[in-house]
Amino acid sequence: MAVMNSRHAAVLDGKVARVNVDVRELGELESSLVSYIRRVSPREILEKTFRVFLLPLTVDAERAYVSSASAAVTRRRSTSPVEIPQGFGTSAWTSTWLSMLRRVGLVHRQQLDHFGVLSASSKLSLLSQAFPALHPPRWMGSTAAAPRPALRHSRNTQTSRAVALPTLIRTPAQTNLPPEVIALIEEVVSRPTDEPRVLMKIRACPDLLEHLTNAENVRKLAEKLALTHHPLRSLHLLSVAHAVGCRLKHNAYECVSFRLAGKRHWNGVLLAASLAKQHLGQMSSRLLNWRARALVEVEDYTGLQGIIAEFKENNLSPTRRTFHLLLSGHIRDCNLSLAKQCLAIMTEAGCPPDASTHALVATHYRRLGLDSNVESRSLEALRDVRDTTATAVVNSLIQLRLDAHDLSGALQLLKLFKPADVDVIIATMAVKEGVNTTTPDLSSFHTLHLNLLPNAATFSIFINYHASKSNLSGALRIFRSMLSAGINPTSGSVASLLHVFFATQQGDLAVQMVAQICNTKGVKPSMFKRLLSSQATDDLPWIPAGVEPTVQVFNALLKGVLHTRGLSSTRSVLRIMHASNVRPTAATLEILLAHLSKVERAHPSVLLRLLRQLSSPDIRPTLRHMHIILSCVLRHEKYLLYGRGWNTIAAKYSTRRTEPEHHYPEHRISSEADLFDPTAGIALPRALSLRRLACPSVESLSSRSILSDTAMISLRIRRDAAVKSDIDAAKDLFHTLLSRGMHPNEYHFSGLMEGLARSGDVEGALDVMRAANRAGVKPNVVMFTILIVGHARQGNPGKAMQVFRDMVSSGVTPDVPSIDAVASAFFAVGAYDMAKKVLRSLWPYIEPFPDELRNARLKTLAVAFRSLHDENRNGVKPPSKEERLALRLELNKLRAIWQRGSRKDVRTPGASH
Repeated sequence: MAVMNSRHAAVLDGKVARVNVDVRELGELESSLVSYIRRVSPREILEKTFRVFLLPLTVDAERAYVSSASAAVTRRRSTSPVEIPQGFGTSAWTSTWLSMLRRVGLVHRQQLDHFGVLSASSKLSLLSQAFPALHPPRWMGSTAAAPRPALRHSRNTQTSRAVALPTLIRTPAQTNLPPEVIALIEEVVSRPTDEPRVLMKIRACPDLLEHLTNAENVRKLAEKLALTHHPLRSLHLLSVAHAVGCRLKHNAYECVSFRLAGKRHWNGVLLAASLAKQHLGQMSSRLLNWRARALVEVEDYTGLQGIIAEFKENNLSPTRRTFHLLLSGHIRDCNLSLAKQCLAIMTEAGCPPDASTHALVATHYRRLGLDSNVESRSLEALRDVRDTTATAVVNSLIQLRLDAHDLSGALQLLKLFKPADVDVIIATMAVKEGVNTTTPDLSSFHTLHLNLLPNAATFSIFINYHASKSNLSGALRIFRSMLSAGINPTSGSVASLLHVFFATQQGDLAVQMVAQICNTKGVKPSMFKRLLSSQATDDLPWIPAGVEPTVQVFNALLKGVLHTRGLSSTRSVLRIMHASNVRPTAATLEILLAHLSKVERAHPSVLLRLLRQLSSPDIRPTLRHMHIILSCVLRHEKYLLYGRGWNTIAAKYSTRRTEPEHHYPEHRISSEADLFDPTAGIALPRALSLRRLACPSVESLSSRSILSDTAMISLRIRRDAAVKSDIDAAKDLFHTLLSRGMHPNEYHFSGLMEGLARSGDVEGALDVMRAANRAGVKPNVVMFTILIVGHARQGNPGKAMQVFRDMVSSGVTPDVPSIDAVASAFFAVGAYDMAKKVLRSLWPYIEPFPDELRNARLKTLAVAFRSLHDENRNGVKPPSKEERLALRLELNKLRAIWQRGSRKDVRTPGASH
């Protein structure tokens, strides 16, 4: 026992001796460390101490550290990974290291709190990803899973400005820059670049200046910033880097343009190209192509027409991609003369049109209408283009066929795809007999592209078709078949499905779908409560994973809830969009204007003021905006000149009724403009300052060389024929339409028919409908209704009923206006019982006849029946003074929310385009 005790005592004495040696060595090391720290600046302390003295001071770590003290400086510069011993990041380690630095008296705890080791903020993870030189030592990567101390400050406490750095790409990576550098980075990207104080601060910070003068580092950081919710800050960074002397290359601006284009920030792309011109003196071919693409997207065709000159100015030659961008822009602008010139210039430049050119034309030809020659050339080009391009071409041709109500032709084109992938689509489509079609000849292409793969857009086209037919089961079958085929749904697919839900009175399902998609972005489900009619939740097994809440999804949601919940729902949708970091677009504004015009019966002046107030550099007036406003103007003019309702017609044949006189001064009626484009020569009335209010929007369209499209010309035809009763002028416009390479559709023919029928030439209107049928435009319910109303005005209810029977036998489904027109024909001649019988017998075409109206009077029946039509939900008369006031208050609230979300990133670099 004594021997064992003596042995234990010897062992203990040895351990004590070794510990004493370790403590003495540690004290010497600490003394040398203190002496070293006193010789350097606080900034160097924060940079170098992290790299050298961060090993935990446990007993084992101390022994390992002391034994290798002489190699500490070598390890500080070494790039080889160093393994962190157990205990790194614990409270003991933290307090030991902090006490060592605070003992010196040069570094304070408040400064150290800015570092990721002492805070969970990870302030400069963005910089650490973009700048390899700023990465912490590689051994810090092994601490990613280590527990982190809690934040020192609560959310209500004001924190460092560096916390405001974009968080989209933030990671646990840490950096070794001081807090003042972090704050300067935030100041650089969030303030105007021409502020001298910012540049002075940058030059006063050598570390920041060093990294902002490294072109590769700046490029990487600019790309990262372009992917955040504040993409224009990437351009701020490029401007600052150039201002401090960084020699950037074209690739920096090209990469930023690529990222901005991916976010569809086209004004940012234009600014990036302008910055390159300012900073480098000239642009590259890629930048000019990006500029051309952006000009097409923002519909600035004036700038697009100068692209070839810009290539010459920069001593560059345009590429095939350049010509294709020009060609797509001219077609989208309905400017076929410039499109033909572009093809000629392509040939002269050694880039003659090829299969890809014909494919491009097909994908953009929808605005001009179905053209058999374009379709034939596009089908011939399928063999020589990539499969993805071929799919896009066939999708466009299918859409053109459906626009022309040629379902048989669309299904014939669908056979170009792999049969197993489109069998469900074909099975859900019912081809009706007796439809005149011009089926394309596909016999020579079956063997080449029989197995062409459809994409999400292919299925979306037919889901939208079922939405127009209110066919929920068919749309869901197509959507599920798309998933079964392994095709990932896109935001366009989801938007199409939302349209189906709203069209089939399943609005709550649509709202719940968007709520689940937004849930991945942290949007609170409570924000959707006001959009739901009930709080019950349904199982949605078809919710696709990985779909982003894009503006296309929100536009579909807005269009649906406006129909089901009214105008006040717009505020809720806008708040959800802002919470999802999605901004409204021109299409969003178009949906709002259309609702105000058709449902809220807003005066054109209200629409014009709202368009002016909600316009911005990213939301410019479009032809579609003006089309809605001009449609509203013409609708008001028709009401002023001719009135509306059964009494207007009956006054001609009744001794008890007098036809009201409609004489209004010219200043309340639209007139002809000096220029045909962009409004097809329609000048708004001078009354109520309409022309003055429309001037900025029309000037914006004119300055961008936007020409009248088919929809605008159809409005002019309807105005001249139906409002002005000038049939010759309307026919001349038909020739103008054809001379511009556009193809007339049902709107152009119906406008001409309405003018003829109103002037008493019903047979002439019938001849126009027959001509439309021969031209491949199938007569629709509107055309037949025009004929019915024409016979009613002539006091011939028998012919009106015969036209109705012809319509039904031709496969056209009656709607509320067509049935109302038949009843009005009997009412006009005093056959009130027959008018009542017509309403009762034809009511089931719309919905089952309500039992509570079985003994109702004719007037009650007529009012109830007209209310079934969407456009008549709020009546046909102009809104009252109280309704106008309520609408104004609602629009004020809506405008405040809209503009609140548009104030972000309003500052742009000092560049113009």
